[in-house]
Amino acid sequence: MTDLDWNGCLNTRDLAGFSTRYGGVTRGGTMIRTDSPDKLDAAGRAALRGVGAGLVLDLRSDWEMTRTHPLEGVAEYRRIPWIDPVRDKERVPADEPLLGDIYRGSLDRNQGQIGAALRAVASAPEDRPVVVHCKSGKDRTGLLVALLLDLIGVPRDQIVADYVVSEVRLGVLERAAGLPAEERERALLLSRTLPETITAALDHVDERYGGVRSYLELCGLTAGELHRLAMRLVGSPVEAVVFDFDGLLMDTETTLVKSWQFEWAQHGLELELADDFWPGHGGDTKDARYAQLAALVPDFDREVSQARRTAYRDSLHEDLDFRPGIRDWLLEARELGLRPAIASSSERSWVIGHLERVGALDLFDVIAAGDEVDGHKPDPAVYLLALERLGLSGSATAAVEDTPHGVEAATAAGMATIAIPNPYVRAAALSAADLTLGSAGELTLSDALLAASRRNAGV
Repeated sequence: MTDLDWNGCLNTRDLAGFSTRYGGVTRGGTMIRTDSPDKLDAAGRAALRGVGAGLVLDLRSDWEMTRTHPLEGVAEYRRIPWIDPVRDKERVPADEPLLGDIYRGSLDRNQGQIGAALRAVASAPEDRPVVVHCKSGKDRTGLLVALLLDLIGVPRDQIVADYVVSEVRLGVLERAAGLPAEERERALLLSRTLPETITAALDHVDERYGGVRSYLELCGLTAGELHRLAMRLVGSPVEAVVFDFDGLLMDTETTLVKSWQFEWAQHGLELELADDFWPGHGGDTKDARYAQLAALVPDFDREVSQARRTAYRDSLHEDLDFRPGIRDWLLEARELGLRPAIASSSERSWVIGHLERVGALDLFDVIAAGDEVDGHKPDPAVYLLALERLGLSGSATAAVEDTPHGVEAATAAGMATIAIPNPYVRAAALSAADLTLGSAGELTLSDALLAASRRNAGV
């Protein structure tokens, strides 16, 4: 976190520098928490305007609005009260003697309002900061921030450290010291930001609701909204995911190997897969392979050989589907509001034929193929064609690849890269990728994109 100096506000800081489960840290300039800006002086108001917020979210209730907000009437200002006035009538103060009790009750009663507030954050402009505040910026703002940090896997001790700073910034102990003893005890009971208070609230979310994600879903947030909330703090915005085809979406590399092994065996030969057998870019290498075979077989008939090998490979494709986890990723992409696409060095008819065979052609918005460009990967031409058809820049997309040449091509197109090696590529050869997985089943697409995009986000 980074303290900010806004004259008239005491509790203002940027949610930058927190460790996350994705291996990076939260980005600066995306989320700012503060106390009410009502008392900002001219310099403080200039500082608030200077951050260029895309959303200033006010969590206060109607009864707290004793003066006009400095941004009243400005399009970026929205007030969404944290407290549900209808559900708040259910509250029994005697049942909530401690601040931790109040927090737990608040999380139970105000789910509709909490969902509305976080939905506003999720839909705010991605390239401009969100400023969130209540009155003192410690309780309602503290809970909202704790939920967001927990969502992206910030360790609890760091969430606690951010929370406890509020009583220091607000001078809670100093103010209470001047009160009569009885008033002081009550004030400290409800004004301090003790570690156990926020810890108890997050433990309540875990124990009663099964974790922060389940809780926020109960608050009405969609998978896409949760992804955008996390992406705001961790990664750079991604609007589309572009997949390689052969070896990545479908394991046509193995069927290719088996078809060549089959054809070698027809001549009493055993095919040895030397390191240079595959070029690594998905181009058509069959001329070179047939030349190898012809050099070993007297009176070699390429036409007969090719027909036999192709028929055998076609038989292997009859039951070939997507690699593990891929179909789930494609469905999740739609759920997240992302556009799936393909950038393959293979011919367009080959890609479309396989997609039609498994009923998946409609899962993709764009297909760019090798016979539509001049260069094969690592030349980025096919990725650049996919980006052109998507109408997006490389920085707004992520590529999923299975070879070093594919990763190089996508990187050259300015894209974040996720690598899932095919069975004939060593994971170590894909070290240039932003993220390498053994399969798409290891992570959700959302988590994979957040982990991969942190490099483009500069974290």
